[in-house]
Amino acid sequence: MWKHLTLQDRETIEIQLWRWSKQNEIARVLNRSESSISREIKNNSVKKKWSDKQEYFAIEANHKAYVKRWWAKTQSMKINLNTELKQYIISELQRKDIITSPKTIAELWNTKQTEKKNYITHESIYKWLEQPAQDKYRQFLLYKKGYKTVKAVKWSKIKWRVSLDQRSDEANNRTQKWHYEADLIVSNKWNKSALLTLIDRKTRLPRIFKLKDKSSKNIMDIIASIKEEIWINSVTFDNGMEFAFHYLLHDKWIDTFFCEPYHSREKWSIENLNRIIRRFFPKWTNFADISDEEIERVCNIIADSPREILGYLSPNQVHFQ
Repeated sequence: MWKHLTLQDRETIEIQLWRWSKQNEIARVLNRSESSISREIKNNSVKKKWSDKQEYFAIEANHKAYVKRWWAKTQSMKINLNTELKQYIISELQRKDIITSPKTIAELWNTKQTEKKNYITHESIYKWLEQPAQDKYRQFLLYKKGYKTVKAVKWSKIKWRVSLDQRSDEANNRTQKWHYEADLIVSNKWNKSALLTLIDRKTRLPRIFKLKDKSSKNIMDIIASIKEEIWINSVTFDNGMEFAFHYLLHDKWIDTFFCEPYHSREKWSIENLNRIIRRFFPKWTNFADISDEEIERVCNIIADSPREILGYLSPNQVHFQ
């Protein structure tokens, strides 16, 4: 198991260096990697008054390493020592009117500070949240660690699907509005109710619609009806069979494109939106019991929340610029 060098280890390094031992020989004596010894000597050597070059001394190296570890924790300690900052982070994490993240919280806090010494980084907030005493606040984080691993396949049952490599440059580069990604959020496989979610690839403006059933015909009818309110140039789907009737949108002059099977990273904007929505509607939520007003409220909260990728502007601000 990896562990820090002790004072005794550093005394051994000092003695071996005075004997003109090579770094690989010191590594064998201490049963450490050569890179660890090299890094220790490089980072923790000091320059004495009587010498023109840096030399390694165990006592000074041990103190220097201790100071570095202490300062590494200073940022997270700063939160505990600064009551105003601590309360600001907690209140922002618990906000329900907009979606926040440690990076957004740090950016908004820093813009209000006049002195650089009061700045905070999002890494510091994450470190602070990792402390056992902050367990109750970690639940407000949007993202949880862990990834699914699935076996990719190279086929799809959907007919006349068009791959993303044929999508326009305006859509791929996010330089033009009205190119959407779409997906479904379901309660469970026995419940017919679901949410149809769409997001503009450029502005990240969300659209959320409640579905009475998950039939492909119903989904395409809803998307076609949206065309009467807003312009839609294209929609990108995954390979779920609920999007099998995508070709019905061609009559409305809407192009449809599909990711490769199990390549959800190719439409990460809508995946990110769905994670945010799950914050309001956890798994097993029966969407039939959720009112249209509540869904619209959630959609407005997301549309008004500042996003890092938009320069900390909200999707509404970018869309209506």
